[in-house]
Amino acid sequence: MTSSTTNFPTQSITGSGSLWDMTHRLWVTTFIGAGGKTTCLQTLTHDMEAAGLEVVATTTTKVHPELTMDAWRNLYPPPQKRGAWFWYDGVEDSSGKWRGPSALSVDKAIAEELRTDSRRYWVIEGDGAREHRLKCWEYYEPQIPKYSDCGVLVMDRGLWGKVLEPDAVHRPHKCQDLLGEIWSSESVWRYFLKSPVFDMQYSMLHWVILFNSAKTANENMGEFDPENSFDLLHDLSLKWMEMSENSVKTDLKPSHLRLAEGDAKKGDLRWFDLW
Repeated sequence: MTSSTTNFPTQSITGSGSLWDMTHRLWVTTFIGAGGKTTCLQTLTHDMEAAGLEVVATTTTKVHPELTMDAWRNLYPPPQKRGAWFWYDGVEDSSGKWRGPSALSVDKAIAEELRTDSRRYWVIEGDGAREHRLKCWEYYEPQIPKYSDCGVLVMDRGLWGKVLEPDAVHRPHKCQDLLGEIWSSESVWRYFLKSPVFDMQYSMLHWVILFNSAKTANENMGEFDPENSFDLLHDLSLKWMEMSENSVKTDLKPSHLRLAEGDAKKGDLRWFDLW
């Protein structure tokens, strides 16, 4: 059997461009993780809207009120229209956050569109991280609709090379083995293998792992450096090759995995495909 790494392009970045390009321009994209999911949802939705497409953005968890697109509060999906809706079904009294429909409700809405000639693009936030920089998951998380075509695990690029502290992590008790370690290719791959990316129930998705390097209130990332981008992605690819050669259990890998890095909001992204 041919190794999954046989044709891996170790010498060059294989693609660059916008968030929409990075996500393969597929019909249904779900973002999980931490470090810029809401920004990714907004950016991708507006890219699609600017192209004249019909888009429904939503969440299967809770988000702060979305003011950058037309809001639709209802148990049922919004009507057809050119442009972008944000669909939610209620407001949480304690926080004022918008509560989204369940993953099952989103799936029903998408399934109904598949039976018609009026299909729309969907952009979904399927995870909550309470503004932490890294997400670890309880057994019931994330909430990814089964009709998703592309899954994007968002991570904070600014963690790379730093010691992972508990206060940076949402649900740190679920990844205690990573706490106190320097965030490097070795520890990051241990995180990946325990993430939904390598969960069999999501194996048919086109997965992207995005190291989002936008500036935050806590850290000035400086200007985006393509050379640093290549170094990070190349380090991760080499670690994968090493793991494969050492017979690390990787049989639950998804059908497609792309590694990406850059500023999602600016659309300044670079990537390559592991397989």
